[in-house]
Amino acid sequence: MENSPEPRVFLPYKSAVNRNALIVLIVLSPLWGLWFLYQAALLTMSIISGGIMNTLDLALLLAFYLGVFSLAVVAIIIARDNKLVLTADGLRVPLQHILEMAGERKRKWDEISSINFENDRLTLRFAPLGHACFELAGFSQKDLQDLCNSLKTNVPDADYRFDEQAKRRGIAGIKVKASKDGFTTAWEEDLASRFGTTAYIPMEAGQSLQDGRLTVIGQMTFGGLSAIYICRNKETANTVIVKEAVIPPNCAPESRAKALEMFAREARLLTALRHPNIARVLDHFVENEHNYLVLQHIEGVNLRQYIKENGPQSERIIMRWALEIAEILAYLHGLDPVIVHRDLTPDNLVLDKGGTLKLIDFGAANELIGTATGTLVGKQSYIAPEQFRGKAQAASDIYSLGCSLYFFATGSDPEALSQSTLPAIYDIEMPVLNALIRVCTHLDLEKRVATARSISDDARKYLGGSDLGRGMFEPR
Repeated sequence: MENSPEPRVFLPYKSAVNRNALIVLIVLSPLWGLWFLYQAALLTMSIISGGIMNTLDLALLLAFYLGVFSLAVVAIIIARDNKLVLTADGLRVPLQHILEMAGERKRKWDEISSINFENDRLTLRFAPLGHACFELAGFSQKDLQDLCNSLKTNVPDADYRFDEQAKRRGIAGIKVKASKDGFTTAWEEDLASRFGTTAYIPMEAGQSLQDGRLTVIGQMTFGGLSAIYICRNKETANTVIVKEAVIPPNCAPESRAKALEMFAREARLLTALRHPNIARVLDHFVENEHNYLVLQHIEGVNLRQYIKENGPQSERIIMRWALEIAEILAYLHGLDPVIVHRDLTPDNLVLDKGGTLKLIDFGAANELIGTATGTLVGKQSYIAPEQFRGKAQAASDIYSLGCSLYFFATGSDPEALSQSTLPAIYDIEMPVLNALIRVCTHLDLEKRVATARSISDDARKYLGGSDLGRGMFEPR
């Protein structure tokens, strides 16, 4: 990223037209040199022999050569300008688009009227005139994701269109705003009434943290006193996820101190985690009294969006996911001290490009706000009753796992603070899964499945062909 008083994000764009033009220009460059030597020799011989008596002829010949040379230089400059530049105010397109952009390279975000992802192309249309068309293959997957997040953050009301090819790329699954359903809405309304004087404004694209080391590309979610951003790390040029949490300034000093101490301790523990299916917590810091966690960016689509786009899944697929999630929980619960995730939901599980599940977020920031405000933070349909009472434990994650499995099978969130069970028709089609959901979400801790390891062991037996039926999952 270049130094500039205005925060900017540069996204390389390598189109086929640019690539082919550069190849042609490079291949022809030796011919230009030979042609120049030939013309110079011809001019010299003509002058010596007196063949050019009129200076106008010489001037026209030189003008012709300089014109061709200038065109070649301009072509190289245009072909080499291969960056899309994003700023807080708008975006600047490469020079090759200047004609279709009606002569203006830079346009403001609010001038974008429609955004189409169709036929493996991205087309931006501007008001009142102009458009820019980009080949999706010209961006790396990471840069394309960054561009999409910036568009959805800065132009949420534009007319978006996606075809099936775009959906397969995961483009349509980019999330912008936090959901506002049920208990979450009630929590935010309660928080607003209790801390209405708190002026928490989430960051916008282009803003930076840590003296410019991190630049915000776009906002992924926002709700209450927290937000999640996708950012570019200046030192590594990689994208990362930054989770921001704010303690209201008017909360009790004792609660504030306790919350900050817990957040710092939790962040240190999370930074030490090493598991192939868990996004790494890279850093944590406090800036302007806002608390931040920096996490590894996993490319893929979260399971809420995947189910939304592809529908409920089969018992076997869900059991494979159950195995992967249980293995992750077994790792966390086997640490000393035990790490309780507290926020296991379909939103925090990402299916990467290889088809493997990754856990991408922890409840540390939620715990920070909850400790300071005395308000439960999280997606309420997935929170165990004991966690709702402030006594989260390893069994609380197992309850959340059962709720997530219910969502994978039905496409709907389960009823909050209750034992989940699939409708009768599912009990015929998915007897093993239904048994697992019931035993994971049992309200009685003594009857809830005891360990994540036991879930993974039985799931592995099922996937291996063991026909244990309804009796496979029992409290132990």
